[in-house]
Amino acid sequence: MLLREILTDENLSQYSVIMLDEAHERTIHTDVLFGLLKKLLKRRLDLRLIVTSATLDAEKFSGYFFNCNIFTIPGRTFPVEKLYTKQPETDYLDAALITVLQIHLTEPEGDILVFLTGQEEIDSACQSLYERMKKLGKNVPELIILPVYSALPSEMQSRIFDPPPPGTRKVNVYNPKQGLESLVITPISQASAEQRAGRAGRTGPGKCYRLYTESAFRNEMPPTSIPEIQRINLGMTTLTMKAMGINDLLSFDFMDPPQPQALISAMEQLYSLGALDEEGL
Repeated sequence: MLLREILTDENLSQYSVIMLDEAHERTIHTDVLFGLLKKLLKRRLDLRLIVTSATLDAEKFSGYFFNCNIFTIPGRTFPVEKLYTKQPETDYLDAALITVLQIHLTEPEGDILVFLTGQEEIDSACQSLYERMKKLGKNVPELIILPVYSALPSEMQSRIFDPPPPGTRKVNVYNPKQGLESLVITPISQASAEQRAGRAGRTGPGKCYRLYTESAFRNEMPPTSIPEIQRINLGMTTLTMKAMGINDLLSFDFMDPPQPQALISAMEQLYSLGALDEEGL
């Protein structure tokens, strides 16, 4: 939405303070906004930009934004116990469902949040959980299974906030991606893992069951997520930036620039589709 506003008002004259939250996610939109707002801050000395995140590489962001001040605000979360598997899991989805049932049958009162990779996997997991619970019979406490992903109507998503009836437990099967283009399943970063673990300590002490070894967490996962701008097709981004009058994309001040060839290929693709003329190319 902010990118669209910049299309019509490059100075964002209606705003005096802008706050970019969850900056560690490094989506394509936030990365383009970083560059645009950095340039805008030089023109508008009255503008204040606040960049926030619970798992941010603060030194890197400070260096990018003119060595700005870093403010550390203590969190208000409860303690979270982190549990790892002793051996790597061959089937993470099956391991997740087994863990859900173990938690449900042995742990005290509390909800369960499961992170999976996409809608198809979530729907499959919910169906499988339903069938496994059915096989356990009527003598076990009820498990209320609720999927959560962006394609669900908002009223269905909001059901996860309803308190469960006495003697039951909720399990919310969640997709952390927001409709992003994805072709392969890849490991998350350490920063994302810490962000997810924090979800277990929002309202009381919790437990985080990680279906990988502690060694894999420390040695195989990257510290932070690879920025989306370095992973996806840049056609739409290129067109948006051209519409803003940014013609020299190769010298644009990205925090983590994409490969030059990725930008060139995107422009050539737009030219072949007639979206750019030779001058724009």
